[in-house]
Amino acid sequence: MTKVAVIGAGLSGLVVARELESFHSVTVFEKSSGVGGRMATRYADGFEFDHGAQFFTARSPDFRHYLQPMIERGVVAIWRARFAELDRGTIVSQRDWDNDYPHYVGAPRMNEIGKHLAADLDVRRNTTVSMLEREPGGWCLRDSGRKNLGHFDWVVLTMPAAQTAALAPDGSDLHEYCKSVRMRACFALMLGFDAPLPLPWQAALVRGADISWVSVNSSKPGRPEPFSLVVHSTNAFADANISGDLVEIAARLRTETGEVLGESLEAATFYRQQRWRYANADNRDGADFFVDESVQLAACGDWFNRGRVEAAFTSGFGLAQELKGVALR
Repeated sequence: MTKVAVIGAGLSGLVVARELESFHSVTVFEKSSGVGGRMATRYADGFEFDHGAQFFTARSPDFRHYLQPMIERGVVAIWRARFAELDRGTIVSQRDWDNDYPHYVGAPRMNEIGKHLAADLDVRRNTTVSMLEREPGGWCLRDSGRKNLGHFDWVVLTMPAAQTAALAPDGSDLHEYCKSVRMRACFALMLGFDAPLPLPWQAALVRGADISWVSVNSSKPGRPEPFSLVVHSTNAFADANISGDLVEIAARLRTETGEVLGESLEAATFYRQQRWRYANADNRDGADFFVDESVQLAACGDWFNRGRVEAAFTSGFGLAQELKGVALR
């Protein structure tokens, strides 16, 4: 049986692994303790925050079909939010998200989707693959201490472009392609309150400010009652301040959020920030994944198209179908 190493347990990696594991021996390596990548949830002081991906939609038939079993099991739910578009602090438009064009979230939290997809897979958590060594007919994976992590016929890289480039062989087509990709950063601010703020909406797209998104995380299906907000910075702000002091950045974003909302945030009893270095990617035209049969190396991820949840699925699912048609050896 062909041995396949999938590096990265975000959505793309988990989709590839699940699609191939019935046909091949698949091992997933994940550097962190959790799975799901940016479909992540932070727990603290009785609050919960989906501090990465906020929601997702499903435009393609393949993605809708893939989601259906998770919807039936309650792992995915529709978020029927009151949505607003803001020009800084001014509401430009409002509408209700409904079943006509569903906006989905993991339930009862965003990271449930990754946990569901990882169930029964061989996932090696807290394991960082630092080196790929090409051998006759395959690859040897090693960590930063050069410990042998196993020998595999194929390797599938599913990390962000910069991290994929770091593992891809120098001078390879994949390495060169990754270097052409511009990924964008984002800061997430998490705020918890003992009492709700009087906001006329539950999710808002913001323009004309250093923040681009605010959501009442506690309004999502299955979330605990304590009132919680998730704020995302603009990519431009994060790119310009990516190496800045996190405490200072969080304070600036907190002030900016208060001005946009027209509400004092001093009553927040929980206050935390997260830096996402590889949160999004510029729109790209071209293939949704990469395959090099000559060296048995492949790659996928939302960055092949744009940093959205459906793009991650499309890339991983498409790659898996391609590999099913390749004589993996």
